[in-house]
Amino acid sequence: MPSPKLRVLIVEDSKFFAVAIRHRLKVFENLECVFIENYADAKKLLKQQGSEYFVALLDLCLPDAREGEIVELMNKYDIPSIIFSSNFDRESLNRYYAMGVIDCVPKDSPASLDYFIYLVNRLMLNRKINILVVEDSVTARKILCTQLIRQQINVVEARDGKEALELMETHHPIHLVLTDYNMPNMDGFELTRKLRSKYSKDQLPIIGMSSHAEGEYVVQFLKLGANDFIHKPFSYEELLCRVSQNLDIYCLIEELKKSVYIDALTGLNNRRFLLEYGDELFSDKDNKAEGLTVAMVDIDHFKNINDTYGHHMGDDVLARVSENLQRHLVDKDLVARIGGEEFCVILHDKNADEAMGILEKIRMSVAQDSVSISEKEIKVTVSIGMCNHAEEDFRAMLKIADEALYNAKDHGRNCLRVA
Repeated sequence: MPSPKLRVLIVEDSKFFAVAIRHRLKVFENLECVFIENYADAKKLLKQQGSEYFVALLDLCLPDAREGEIVELMNKYDIPSIIFSSNFDRESLNRYYAMGVIDCVPKDSPASLDYFIYLVNRLMLNRKINILVVEDSVTARKILCTQLIRQQINVVEARDGKEALELMETHHPIHLVLTDYNMPNMDGFELTRKLRSKYSKDQLPIIGMSSHAEGEYVVQFLKLGANDFIHKPFSYEELLCRVSQNLDIYCLIEELKKSVYIDALTGLNNRRFLLEYGDELFSDKDNKAEGLTVAMVDIDHFKNINDTYGHHMGDDVLARVSENLQRHLVDKDLVARIGGEEFCVILHDKNADEAMGILEKIRMSVAQDSVSISEKEIKVTVSIGMCNHAEEDFRAMLKIADEALYNAKDHGRNCLRVA
């Protein structure tokens, strides 16, 4: 079931900018835009609908409200706002940021519209971002958290480095750590050192903070592995830019990782991920390979589907079978597409009977399902080969499961065979 769309309220009297914004926001399929041209209509709309908006884009100088009254109206309904205006000075900027505006974007060039689109995208991504704020001052921590929440970020708070390490174990995932230097129990340097012993810079961005004027604090944070540094006191704008920049880099690296380890068609892990994951299971000192089941799953007569209905329909079949496989797995279990119409299923902590029961449910579920092709329902089946006994390494289990799969195909397909 698709997620409900996020609503964006755009209050803009310029037809040119309204059309430009509408066109640029079309790239976001999960956004629904509502356009209003003046203050009176915005007031009437919000009185009827309330605060049902993810964010509002506001022109400051409206025909019936030329002094920024529209910002106060959004605050009344707790709607986060971005100001888009051609007239800014430092005094007015500070005033609007103090009122809780997310950002102020000058209306002076096409690049400004690019930044606005980036900002909307960043805010949508931030809704799934968790930042750990480590600061011993209650007042400073509250201000910092409030400013991050304004950017739609989820915030976890710690009073010192020791508490931060404890929270890292219980709050998953943490995407970025923002830490002060001078704290009791464990300072920011020691916290950074300990975090870096467990997480690389691309796995967990760290931004150091300090009110000390000496440059050595900056250097020390960076040498210990921090990704960035902010000198206290800092402005809300600097915090916005620093945090957004580090999250951009983090998200880009995550996307690159996905392109390496995720199958683009099905969204499943790919062969490369599977082999690395399997090898890690057997190298782990805690013996995670104990109670392991490896199964090979192959769609029967898949070439005939491609030849008869075309590769586009074959892709639909692969996607449907992938969903079916995922639906039957729990906890640490894993499924990967390892090439063509072949999948590998890994089950943890199952004896032979339990593993056979799960795999048999998968086989029957696929056989009972159907895929719509040109107003015709076609049935698909799978053959499964399973290895449940321990071998010297993962690849040996994979090979044995593959041999069991060929046995299943030799016995008429649409069946499960155990090595």
